[in-house]
Amino acid sequence: MSTRRPNMPLALLLALSATSPACSDSEQAKDKGGEIDGNANGPGKDAQVGLDSGDGAADDAGGGNGSDAGAGSGDAGPVGNGQAEVCDGKDNDMNGIVDDVDVAGDGVCDCLNIATIGEIGPWSEGGGNVFKTWLDSRSPRPATELGDQVLTDELLARYQVIVILYAGTLRFNGYYGPTLLAHHTFSPDEVAAFQRWVTRGGGVMTTAGYTGDEAAEVANVNRLLAPMGAAYSTSRRDLYDYVTNWTAHPLTDGVMRINTDNGVEPDGPMGMSIAFDGSGRVALQVTQADQGRIAVWGDEWMTYDSEWADITDQQVSRFWLNILKWLSPSKICQVELPPLL
Repeated sequence: MSTRRPNMPLALLLALSATSPACSDSEQAKDKGGEIDGNANGPGKDAQVGLDSGDGAADDAGGGNGSDAGAGSGDAGPVGNGQAEVCDGKDNDMNGIVDDVDVAGDGVCDCLNIATIGEIGPWSEGGGNVFKTWLDSRSPRPATELGDQVLTDELLARYQVIVILYAGTLRFNGYYGPTLLAHHTFSPDEVAAFQRWVTRGGGVMTTAGYTGDEAAEVANVNRLLAPMGAAYSTSRRDLYDYVTNWTAHPLTDGVMRINTDNGVEPDGPMGMSIAFDGSGRVALQVTQADQGRIAVWGDEWMTYDSEWADITDQQVSRFWLNILKWLSPSKICQVELPPLL
């Protein structure tokens, strides 16, 4: 493992993150597309993504309220009366986007429901989960930590975006942080429920490289990804460099340099590779799964507090903004990103 860097004070982190660049109007427009290249029309109205209890707009027609009800990701849903937008599953301001609320203008939709599966890794010197800290400072809806819960249709339907952290089935004793407990093996029923959630409009990002046995570590996540043509390699486990080569895509806009450390190359049969390190190793693949989207990232370092110490040299904050925007349904919670500097 590489030498760890000191943590950045949160106040400075937030100040630097607030100046993170954003995409141009053309990039914003193509980000709302439904295909992985961002140029096609958004998902059809049959897609459903979760909203929290009482906020949801139900079924294909987009009407009704109720617990965990879905909102059609390709349909504007219930039309409002031209009033200010609020988090209620309706297109109140009649602009074609449901729940596009971002009071602080920081690029994170205030209505977005995000969850994490698994545990934060052991390599953070201060034990910090900067992704959660960063997100919680920008959204009134903190990320929900699902941990080792069993995945069901009812549980998943509450969320629009899920980030998978360490979900390996091996216990791992961390050197700098807490021990990673073994995650349960995803069952066929869980795999099927997860596939339904994604194909109906859910967005998922996966991370990897938490342990020294990456081949065994990624097996459980690969179970979830396999039905949708996404995966990690079990042999190419030497992703260990700055990622500097980025294919034009909404996820990569404004991103020039992100560090990886003992990562695993994404290798899905349906995945499109869009980021590479200096040696040409794949760092990021994206996959369109019916109405949903998958981003398979080959490392986990950008979830740690130490990585943000180089925020002036790496575009970690910008990358997360791109990820959340691209994974969100095309007509739900789409907000403007801060301008590129």
